[in-house]
Amino acid sequence: MSRRPIALFVAALTLGLAPRPAAAGASEDCPTFFPDFRCERSGRYEGFVMPMAMPYLFEDPFITTNISVHGIAHDFPDDSILDGGYAGVIAIQARVAITDRLAFIATKDGYTWLRPGHRLLRDQQGFMDITAGLKYALIDMPERNFILTPSIRFEAPTGSSDIFSGNGDGVAIPAIAAAWGIGGFHVIADIGGRIPFDGDDETTSIFYNLHFDYALHRLFVPFLEISGTHYTSSGDGRLIVHTRIGDLRLNTVQGALGSGRADGNDVLNLGSRGVAGNDIVTMAVGARIPLMEHVSLGLSYEFPVTSREDLFQQRYTTNLTFEF
Repeated sequence: MSRRPIALFVAALTLGLAPRPAAAGASEDCPTFFPDFRCERSGRYEGFVMPMAMPYLFEDPFITTNISVHGIAHDFPDDSILDGGYAGVIAIQARVAITDRLAFIATKDGYTWLRPGHRLLRDQQGFMDITAGLKYALIDMPERNFILTPSIRFEAPTGSSDIFSGNGDGVAIPAIAAAWGIGGFHVIADIGGRIPFDGDDETTSIFYNLHFDYALHRLFVPFLEISGTHYTSSGDGRLIVHTRIGDLRLNTVQGALGSGRADGNDVLNLGSRGVAGNDIVTMAVGARIPLMEHVSLGLSYEFPVTSREDLFQQRYTTNLTFEF
């Protein structure tokens, strides 16, 4: 991990927040800092499961300590700049409950294998950008199954240009998430934005997610998720694309391939021209399977429900989470 997430982590320890009452289920002498490491505590309300759509952006409101491993297989549309093809991603997320209300979150990293369908584009692989930040449970009402949590994250352009990462000067990602449930039915929702520090290099967008699940059994929780992206401003399309005939600007490649203007959905920020006002909405169906205490497996299939697809044909996601 880069030094920036570590710096954010250290900064969080020096915030000097006033002690909060221990979360429900914790012992009275539960320590103020890092309670998950030193006392019994349930940061996630009973029955609620971790969502899976937009894994780099959809951050649920619960204050937990976990390691979450994602495996993603993503197919590109035939009429996109990549002319079909696919990408494979392996990523690890980490979260640490600093107090019962404050958590450090590292939500984006990973290694990508890119296999474009167009003969002009080469197969590539490399590391993604890194995103980290903090979230704070502003309203935490376990007795009513309701929690509201704002967050702030920063994406550092540390990734490889071979996989369309590492461009721009970084992105701020403010968001707010909430969860509510009754019986075996649960809802988790969020809304946020991606605000680049250089609006020429990268696009600006609003993202939102809705997660619905119903626990049919303690070992089987099916869910449905709806995710959307609305682009509020475009970039200038000067991202460098490595091709078999040399390095070209994104605008040149899009024009040569006749692929239209599209950006990178929830994973990449290409800084494309002419995308302001565009919307793409996807739906995911899947299930979360608690394997044992602290360990759960998630499986999902996601696809666009709007006529606009950009770089999203379909996606298969597997997630293994170790959570305390």
